[in-house]
Amino acid sequence: MANYYFLAASLPPLSLGEKPDLSFDELKARLAINLTKTDAKKAVVFQRFFDLSNIRALYSEDAIDTRGNLSEKELDEALLVQDGLPLYAFDFLERFETAAEKLRFFPGLLAAYFNEEVVEQKGFLKAYLGFERAWRLVILQVRAKQLGRDIADELQFEDPKDPLVTEILAQKEPPVEYADLKQKYLSCGPDPWQQYKVVAKWRMNHIEEIVEQPLFSIDWILSYMARLLIVEQWNELDSGRGKMILEAFVG
Repeated sequence: MANYYFLAASLPPLSLGEKPDLSFDELKARLAINLTKTDAKKAVVFQRFFDLSNIRALYSEDAIDTRGNLSEKELDEALLVQDGLPLYAFDFLERFETAAEKLRFFPGLLAAYFNEEVVEQKGFLKAYLGFERAWRLVILQVRAKQLGRDIADELQFEDPKDPLVTEILAQKEPPVEYADLKQKYLSCGPDPWQQYKVVAKWRMNHIEEIVEQPLFSIDWILSYMARLLIVEQWNELDSGRGKMILEAFVG
Protein backbone atom coordinates (compact mmCIF):
# COMPACT_ATOMS: atom_id res chain seq x y z
CA MET A 1 0.00 0.00 0.00
CA ALA A 2 1.36 3.41 -1.00
CA ASN A 3 2.03 6.01 1.67
CA TYR A 4 1.20 9.60 0.75
CA TYR A 5 3.14 11.52 3.39
CA PHE A 6 3.70 14.71 1.37
CA LEU A 7 0.23 14.74 -0.18
CA ALA A 8 -1.57 14.23 3.13
CA ALA A 9 0.54 16.86 4.89
CA SER A 10 -0.27 19.38 2.15
CA LEU A 11 -4.04 19.14 2.59
CA PRO A 12 -5.46 22.01 4.70
CA PRO A 13 -7.98 21.48 7.52
CA LEU A 14 -11.69 21.42 6.68
CA SER A 15 -14.56 23.02 8.54
CA LEU A 16 -18.22 23.31 7.62
CA GLY A 17 -19.26 26.87 6.97
CA GLU A 18 -15.75 28.02 6.12
CA LYS A 19 -14.29 28.35 2.62
CA PRO A 20 -11.67 25.63 2.13
CA ASP A 21 -8.15 26.70 1.20
CA LEU A 22 -8.13 23.96 -1.43
CA SER A 23 -10.84 23.42 -4.05
CA PHE A 24 -12.03 20.01 -5.20
CA ASP A 25 -10.63 20.72 -8.68
CA GLU A 26 -7.27 21.58 -7.14
CA LEU A 27 -7.38 18.37 -5.13
CA LYS A 28 -8.10 16.41 -8.32
CA ALA A 29 -4.96 17.91 -9.88
CA ARG A 30 -2.83 16.89 -6.89
CA LEU A 31 -4.22 13.37 -6.93
CA ALA A 32 -3.47 13.01 -10.64
CA ILE A 33 0.17 13.72 -9.91
CA ASN A 34 0.62 11.77 -6.69
CA LEU A 35 -1.58 8.65 -6.71
CA THR A 36 -0.46 5.27 -7.96
CA LYS A 37 -2.43 3.79 -10.86
CA THR A 38 -4.27 1.46 -8.51
CA ASP A 39 -5.25 4.20 -6.10
CA ALA A 40 -6.13 6.59 -8.93
CA LYS A 41 -8.79 4.11 -10.02
CA LYS A 42 -10.41 4.50 -6.60
CA ALA A 43 -10.57 8.27 -7.07
CA VAL A 44 -12.14 7.68 -10.49
CA VAL A 45 -14.89 5.58 -8.89
CA PHE A 46 -15.48 8.29 -6.28
CA GLN A 47 -15.80 10.97 -8.99
CA ARG A 48 -17.93 8.74 -11.20
CA PHE A 49 -20.97 9.77 -9.18
CA PHE A 50 -20.60 13.23 -10.72
CA ASP A 51 -20.14 11.84 -14.22
CA LEU A 52 -23.44 10.00 -13.89
CA SER A 53 -25.17 12.98 -12.29
CA ASN A 54 -23.87 15.13 -15.15
CA ILE A 55 -25.79 12.96 -17.60
CA ARG A 56 -28.95 14.32 -16.02
CA ALA A 57 -27.52 17.83 -16.37
CA LEU A 58 -26.94 17.24 -20.07
CA TYR A 59 -30.49 16.03 -20.64
CA SER A 60 -31.80 18.99 -18.63
CA GLU A 61 -29.49 21.40 -20.48
CA ASP A 62 -27.94 22.50 -17.19
CA ALA A 63 -24.29 23.19 -16.40
CA ILE A 64 -22.30 20.10 -15.45
CA ASP A 65 -20.42 19.62 -12.20
CA THR A 66 -16.66 19.85 -12.82
CA ARG A 67 -15.92 17.44 -9.99
CA GLY A 68 -16.43 14.46 -12.28
CA ASN A 69 -13.82 12.65 -14.34
CA LEU A 70 -15.20 13.78 -17.70
CA SER A 71 -15.63 17.24 -19.19
CA GLU A 72 -18.90 18.08 -20.91
CA LYS A 73 -17.36 17.30 -24.30
CA GLU A 74 -15.92 14.02 -23.06
CA LEU A 75 -19.24 13.03 -21.50
CA ASP A 76 -21.10 13.83 -24.74
CA GLU A 77 -18.65 11.65 -26.65
CA ALA A 78 -18.86 8.85 -24.09
CA LEU A 79 -22.64 8.73 -24.48
CA LEU A 80 -22.36 8.85 -28.27
CA VAL A 81 -19.84 6.03 -28.69
CA GLN A 82 -20.87 4.20 -25.49
CA ASP A 83 -17.39 4.13 -24.05
CA GLY A 84 -15.74 5.80 -21.07
CA LEU A 85 -18.45 4.91 -18.55
CA PRO A 86 -19.31 1.57 -16.91
CA LEU A 87 -21.48 -0.86 -18.86
CA TYR A 88 -24.25 -0.62 -16.25
CA ALA A 89 -24.70 3.07 -17.13
CA PHE A 90 -25.24 2.37 -20.83
CA ASP A 91 -27.45 -0.63 -20.08
CA PHE A 92 -29.69 1.52 -17.91
CA LEU A 93 -29.95 4.41 -20.34
CA GLU A 94 -30.80 2.07 -23.23
CA ARG A 95 -33.91 0.97 -21.38
CA PHE A 96 -35.54 4.32 -22.19
CA GLU A 97 -36.05 5.93 -25.57
CA THR A 98 -36.56 9.62 -24.85
CA ALA A 99 -34.64 12.14 -22.79
CA ALA A 100 -37.82 12.79 -20.79
CA GLU A 101 -38.01 9.12 -19.80
CA LYS A 102 -34.33 9.04 -18.90
CA LEU A 103 -34.83 12.06 -16.65
CA ARG A 104 -37.94 10.61 -15.05
CA PHE A 105 -36.24 7.38 -14.10
CA PHE A 106 -32.77 8.82 -13.57
CA PRO A 107 -32.59 7.89 -9.84
CA GLY A 108 -32.32 4.32 -11.07
CA LEU A 109 -28.94 5.08 -12.63
CA LEU A 110 -27.59 6.41 -9.35
CA ALA A 111 -28.99 3.32 -7.64
CA ALA A 112 -27.07 1.20 -10.15
CA TYR A 113 -23.89 3.15 -9.35
CA PHE A 114 -24.09 2.35 -5.64
CA ASN A 115 -25.28 -1.24 -6.11
CA GLU A 116 -22.56 -2.05 -8.65
CA GLU A 117 -19.62 -0.16 -7.17
CA VAL A 118 -20.07 -1.17 -3.53
CA VAL A 119 -19.60 -4.81 -4.49
CA GLU A 120 -16.36 -4.08 -6.34
CA GLN A 121 -14.61 -1.89 -3.76
CA LYS A 122 -12.68 -2.50 -0.56
CA GLY A 123 -11.66 -0.52 2.51
CA PHE A 124 -12.89 3.00 3.04
CA LEU A 125 -14.36 3.41 -0.45
CA LYS A 126 -16.58 0.37 0.03
CA ALA A 127 -17.70 1.60 3.44
CA TYR A 128 -18.24 5.14 2.16
CA LEU A 129 -20.32 4.13 -0.85
CA GLY A 130 -22.39 1.78 1.28
CA PHE A 131 -22.96 4.57 3.79
CA GLU A 132 -23.88 7.10 1.08
CA ARG A 133 -26.37 4.64 -0.41
CA ALA A 134 -27.90 3.87 2.98
CA TRP A 135 -28.56 7.42 4.17
CA ARG A 136 -30.06 8.33 0.80
CA LEU A 137 -32.50 5.43 1.09
CA VAL A 138 -33.40 6.51 4.61
CA ILE A 139 -34.08 10.10 3.57
CA LEU A 140 -35.99 8.80 0.56
CA GLN A 141 -38.21 6.81 2.91
CA VAL A 142 -38.83 9.83 5.13
CA ARG A 143 -39.63 12.09 2.18
CA ALA A 144 -41.91 9.47 0.61
CA LYS A 145 -43.90 9.28 3.83
CA GLN A 146 -44.15 13.07 4.05
CA LEU A 147 -45.36 13.33 0.45
CA GLY A 148 -47.71 10.36 0.63
CA ARG A 149 -45.81 8.33 -1.93
CA ASP A 150 -45.62 4.53 -2.06
CA ILE A 151 -42.17 3.61 -0.81
CA ALA A 152 -42.24 0.42 -2.90
CA ASP A 153 -42.53 2.55 -6.05
CA GLU A 154 -39.71 4.81 -4.86
CA LEU A 155 -37.47 1.75 -4.36
CA GLN A 156 -38.33 0.11 -7.69
CA PHE A 157 -34.69 0.11 -8.83
CA GLU A 158 -33.39 -1.42 -5.60
CA ASP A 159 -32.95 -5.12 -4.89
CA PRO A 160 -35.93 -6.14 -2.69
CA LYS A 161 -33.74 -8.85 -1.15
CA ASP A 162 -31.17 -6.32 0.05
CA PRO A 163 -31.28 -6.25 3.88
CA LEU A 164 -31.65 -2.46 4.13
CA VAL A 165 -34.34 -2.33 1.44
CA THR A 166 -36.16 -5.26 3.02
CA GLU A 167 -36.15 -3.55 6.41
CA ILE A 168 -37.44 -0.26 5.01
CA LEU A 169 -40.19 -2.02 3.05
CA ALA A 170 -41.22 -4.19 5.98
CA GLN A 171 -41.25 -1.52 8.68
CA LYS A 172 -42.02 1.51 6.54
CA GLU A 173 -39.49 3.18 8.85
CA PRO A 174 -35.70 3.68 8.75
CA PRO A 175 -33.58 1.08 10.54
CA VAL A 176 -32.78 1.79 14.19
CA GLU A 177 -29.20 2.89 13.46
CA TYR A 178 -30.57 5.76 11.35
CA ALA A 179 -33.17 6.91 13.86
CA ASP A 180 -31.03 9.90 14.86
CA LEU A 181 -30.77 11.01 11.22
CA LYS A 182 -34.54 10.84 10.84
CA GLN A 183 -35.04 12.76 14.08
CA LYS A 184 -32.59 15.48 13.08
CA TYR A 185 -34.12 15.76 9.62
CA LEU A 186 -37.70 16.01 10.89
CA SER A 187 -36.70 18.57 13.54
CA CYS A 188 -36.00 21.03 10.71
CA GLY A 189 -39.63 21.15 9.65
CA PRO A 190 -40.17 22.09 5.99
CA ASP A 191 -37.02 24.25 5.73
CA PRO A 192 -34.85 22.64 2.99
CA TRP A 193 -31.75 24.64 3.93
CA GLN A 194 -31.91 23.45 7.53
CA GLN A 195 -32.59 19.92 6.33
CA TYR A 196 -29.51 20.00 4.14
CA LYS A 197 -27.34 21.36 6.95
CA VAL A 198 -28.28 18.72 9.51
CA VAL A 199 -27.74 15.95 6.94
CA ALA A 200 -24.37 17.44 5.95
CA LYS A 201 -23.20 17.64 9.57
CA TRP A 202 -24.35 14.09 10.20
CA ARG A 203 -22.51 12.82 7.11
CA MET A 204 -19.35 14.73 7.99
CA ASN A 205 -19.23 13.20 11.46
CA HIS A 206 -19.85 9.70 10.19
CA ILE A 207 -17.20 9.91 7.48
CA GLU A 208 -14.65 10.92 10.11
CA GLU A 209 -15.64 7.84 12.11
CA ILE A 210 -15.41 5.25 9.34
CA VAL A 211 -11.91 6.08 8.13
CA GLU A 212 -9.51 3.96 10.18
CA GLN A 213 -6.27 4.22 8.24
CA PRO A 214 -3.51 6.76 9.11
CA LEU A 215 -3.60 10.09 7.34
CA PHE A 216 -0.98 9.13 4.76
CA SER A 217 -3.07 6.22 3.37
CA ILE A 218 -5.31 6.22 0.30
CA ASP A 219 -8.29 5.63 2.57
CA TRP A 220 -7.58 8.85 4.44
CA ILE A 221 -7.08 10.71 1.14
CA LEU A 222 -10.46 9.44 -0.10
CA SER A 223 -12.10 10.47 3.17
CA TYR A 224 -10.65 13.94 2.65
CA MET A 225 -12.23 14.01 -0.81
CA ALA A 226 -15.59 13.10 0.71
CA ARG A 227 -15.35 15.75 3.43
CA LEU A 228 -14.12 18.44 1.03
CA LEU A 229 -17.10 17.70 -1.18
CA ILE A 230 -19.51 18.31 1.70
CA VAL A 231 -17.75 21.55 2.65
CA GLU A 232 -17.83 22.83 -0.92
CA GLN A 233 -21.48 21.95 -1.43
CA TRP A 234 -22.34 23.64 1.86
CA ASN A 235 -20.68 26.85 0.68
CA GLU A 236 -22.31 26.67 -2.76
CA LEU A 237 -25.82 26.44 -1.41
CA ASP A 238 -28.25 28.91 0.05
CA SER A 239 -31.73 28.60 1.51
CA GLY A 240 -33.25 28.47 -1.96
CA ARG A 241 -31.11 25.57 -3.16
CA GLY A 242 -31.19 23.25 -0.16
CA LYS A 243 -34.23 21.41 -1.48
CA MET A 244 -32.63 21.12 -4.91
CA ILE A 245 -29.55 19.29 -3.73
CA LEU A 246 -31.48 16.98 -1.40
CA GLU A 247 -33.72 16.00 -4.30
CA ALA A 248 -30.64 15.42 -6.46
CA PHE A 249 -29.23 13.17 -3.72
CA VAL A 250 -32.27 10.97 -3.22
CA GLY A 251 -34.16 11.37 -6.50
